[in-house]
Formats: sequence, structure tokens, C-alpha cells
Amino acid sequence: MSPMSVANTVGLTLAVLIVLILVAALLHPEKF
Repeated sequence: MSPMSVANTVGLTLAVLIVLILVAALLHPEKF
């Protein structure tokens, strides 16, 4: 695996996590 693909994978994973957190916050605002 090249360093660039590792960085891209980490970036995509972080982006997906952020989107999931934003969606959860929108759907369940009382928990935040």
C-alpha cells in the first residue's frame, strides 16, 4: 500500500464518521 492510498483511506473513514455523527445529531438533537 502506498502512503497516498493510506492517507486517502483514513480521510474517507474520517469523512464517513463525521457524516454519521452529523446525521445522528440531526435525528436525535436531544442527545447532544
